[in-house]
Amino acid sequence: MKSLRDICNQKEMFFVNTGMTVYDVVGIMAKNNVGAVPVLDDGGKLRGIFSERDLMIRCASKRMNMEITKIDDVMTRGVILMEAHDSYNDCMQIMQQENIRHMPVRDGDKLIGMISLRDLMTEDAEDKKQEIENLNTYIYYYK
Repeated sequence: MKSLRDICNQKEMFFVNTGMTVYDVVGIMAKNNVGAVPVLDDGGKLRGIFSERDLMIRCASKRMNMEITKIDDVMTRGVILMEAHDSYNDCMQIMQQENIRHMPVRDGDKLIGMISLRDLMTEDAEDKKQEIENLNTYIYYYK
């Protein structure tokens, strides 16, 4: 079973910095086709996450001017983190329990990636496919 580090190593991580406008952050998200980005301070420390849900609930529904609103004012704070050595099953369980779709992953003090529920479901489907193939092989050879 792959660790979260293995999954993070397969994809590029995009992030934004505190002080940016929501408009600029949304542009980065759209350009890179990502649903959430970690928000880092100048020292590279995680300060929060900004997601499509934050955009909808905290910005668009309140008709905020996204060209002047700072990401710091609308990002999700108090973010749950997973460790690089954790399994994708553990991560999926926590994400479902907490009703979240994106999870930052760290290795010690360093942020190494963002995992989406879609990433985890894809990994789970691949594992299940391999297990089915193994069982079919076993049945075929040991009839």
